[in-house]
Amino acid sequence: MIVLSESTEQIEQSASASENKLMTDTAELLGCKVYHIPRDFERCSTAENARSMGHS
Repeated sequence: MIVLSESTEQIEQSASASENKLMTDTAELLGCKVYHIPRDFERCSTAENARSMGHS
């Protein structure tokens, strides 16, 4: 399973951001591959670049 997650270090702290981080951390603990999607997608130019920049 692959999980796409918004990059939490790039967004303001909120209940939603905390929940996103908790779900992302849980997915990683369960062995899922997690890819963090950068908030400013333009800095990546392509989905392939975003994938290589955001893989954990």
